[in-house]
Amino acid sequence: MKNEGTSRFYVPDVFPAVPDIEFTSTLIATARRLQSELDFGLHVGICASDDSFYGETPEWIEKLSRLGVINVEMESSAIFTVAYLRRCKAASICAVSGNLVTGEVIYETENKRLVEGWEKEIKVVLEAIYAYERQRQTQP
Repeated sequence: MKNEGTSRFYVPDVFPAVPDIEFTSTLIATARRLQSELDFGLHVGICASDDSFYGETPEWIEKLSRLGVINVEMESSAIFTVAYLRRCKAASICAVSGNLVTGEVIYETENKRLVEGWEKEIKVVLEAIYAYERQRQTQP
């Protein structure tokens, strides 16, 4: 869900910002394969890209939740837009740093779970890139 201004520089506001379906499928399959080994939760769905730090109001979070949006981050819609225009592959994986619906967030101290999540998602992404390239090489 585009809620940022960067992609407007490149395309009209109604232009969709979506990841590459083939790489996203590989990323999801890889995450599912590694989920028990790396011990992480896995959620797949629609994210909102907001371009402000901590600008979400309770009303905005409630609206996103009602729409079924499962994550708020800041980069993916602009990355998907630019990648599409440059004919590159792009997908998104996010470690969870808090729950904006329940208010369970960590701002004042080190978020150790987030750092651990980053380490796990890096492993998933590297494995997904390897799997994706291996699949491409075996296709006619």
